[in-house]
This record gives sequence, C-alpha cells and structure tokens, in this order.
Amino acid sequence: MKKVIALLMIVLIIGTSIVGCSPKDNKEASFPNKKVTLVVPWSAGGITDRVARVFAPLFEENLGQPVTIVNKDGASGAIGTEFAYEQPADGYTVLFSAETLANFQVMGTSELGFKDFDPLKMLIQDLKVIVVPKDSKYNTFEELVEDIKDNPGKVKMSYSGPGASGHLQGLLLKEMGLDVSMTPYGGGNPSMIATISGEVDFTFGNYGTIKDYLEVGDLKALATFTAEQSEILADIPPMTDTIPEAEKYLPLYFPNILLVKKGTPEDVKSVLMEATEKALKDPKWEEFVKSQSYTRLDDLSQDEIKDYWDKYGSITSWLLYDAGASPHSPEEFKIERYNK
Repeated sequence: MKKVIALLMIVLIIGTSIVGCSPKDNKEASFPNKKVTLVVPWSAGGITDRVARVFAPLFEENLGQPVTIVNKDGASGAIGTEFAYEQPADGYTVLFSAETLANFQVMGTSELGFKDFDPLKMLIQDLKVIVVPKDSKYNTFEELVEDIKDNPGKVKMSYSGPGASGHLQGLLLKEMGLDVSMTPYGGGNPSMIATISGEVDFTFGNYGTIKDYLEVGDLKALATFTAEQSEILADIPPMTDTIPEAEKYLPLYFPNILLVKKGTPEDVKSVLMEATEKALKDPKWEEFVKSQSYTRLDDLSQDEIKDYWDKYGSITSWLLYDAGASPHSPEEFKIERYNK
C-alpha cells in the first residue's frame, strides 16, 4: 500500500510541475503548432509566385506544419506587404518579398519599408541582361551606348512599370548621362514583346525569361547588368566594360527575400531560419536554381542583408526622385543619397 501511495505522490508531483509551466513557455517551445502562411504580394503565376511554390513544400517539410501560399497582389507588392504586416508578429505569417519594398515610401504606395520587418534569408535573383531585337543594327553594347549619346532622347527602351527593375535600370543609364526614351508597358511580358517586335530598341530582361528567346534567335544579348563577367553568359560582357562609371552602383540585385514582422520572437525566428536553411540545401531547390540559372544569395549574413538594402534603398529612391517619378523626397524618410 505504501508503494502505491508513493507512486501516486510522484505522479502528482510530475503533473503539478507540468501544469505549472506557463502557457507562453509551452507555446514558444512548440512553435510551430499550426499552419504557417507564406504571403506572396504578387499574382499567382508570376515569377515570384513560381519561385515561392518551389520553396513552400520544402519549407513545409522542414517546419513540420502545413505552409499555405496566399497571393495578395496589387500596388507593386504593397497590398500583400500590408496584409502580412497586419498579422501578429508570431512567426505564423512569413512574407515572400522582393525589392519593391525599398521604395514604397518614396513612391507613396505604403508607409512600410524594410525597417518594419526582420530578414530571414535572401534567396535568389535572376541575371539581368540588356537585349535588342534579332534584326537590330546594334551588335555590341558599345554601339548602343554610342547611338544613345549621338541621339539623345531618340533610342527607345521598354520597361514593365514605375519602380520596377527595368525602370530603375533605365534611370541608372540616365544618371550616367545616357538620355534614353523610356516607355512603360504595364508588365514584363508586354515589355519584352515590344522589344522582340522592334517597337522599341532595347530592354532589360531577366535571363530566366529571355533565354528561350536568345536560343531561338528572337533576341540578341549585348551586355549583362553586372560589374563582373557572368558565369552564366560567359560570352556576353558586363555593362561596365562600356560604362565603367556604373561600377559604383553595382551589384544592384532585384532578389526574393523572406521576411517576418519586426517584433517576432528571436526563438521563433531561429526555427524559421533553420527550416529555411534546410530547404535551401534540398536537392530539389538546388536543381531548380540551376535549371533557371538563378544567382543564389542565401550566404549573406543578417548584417550584410541590412547593409545591402540600405544601399539599394539609397540608390533607387534617389534615382526615382531625381527623375520626377516619385512624389516624395527620400529626405522625408531620412534616406541619405548614396555616395561610394
């Protein structure tokens, strides 16, 4: 009988200890204990969405909980970003973002910026290439640049829309004294079609999007938007061979990045980070990146990520403002002009 009583007392003590644990400790120790939402602030089927749909199942496998993609498109990613920010800072909402977040404030699309989120990982970026139609008179980037100098405002370039990567790349050419005639086409595909058809003289294209056009001969690549020779296009020179002064602004990536709302607990971020790192080492992810010829950026540290976006925001927000493309001065948001 004494043994039974002693056993019951031990069970009672253990049970009391378990009950005595705070709900907060239990919750944090068990993160995640429900589904995680991956917010993609662009439409289904777009470039960012396609990358997210390869990443999500690998992320899910390593988190041990379902990961659901929610597309919230509009306002260059601002609508989805605001939706993610409105959710609790508990790690159950992760933003699959891109570079547009850096310019929301100066463009007047949202009051949010990178300062309102914590980065988990930079992921990938697509190589940017300057391309012309197959029957273009330009066979080198140097020829294109010389024609722009000889005919200011006459050489036509297409881009998808205000604040997008092509827009910023065109503004960078203007910053360096190349007066190109820039026309928005409302999307990457229409912008590329305008180039293929010869409606415009050139554009900046994502290599993943244009490589098929290059292979069949519908487009010619003149230069890469890099300061160094690309391993992917080893026979195409970097733009700095012709415009060396561009080097101070490069590299200027337009990547995907995983973010959580600022204030998310550190231990929760650690769980998300660990699952992300495992997903990025998965052979399926590595094969996807290789097949699309993407550049991996997941080796950047947290400090390097912050430094990169500070630089990117400084360069691009002032480019937009100086060109009259943004309604707000970067000074309103204490963004200093970039000087290397």
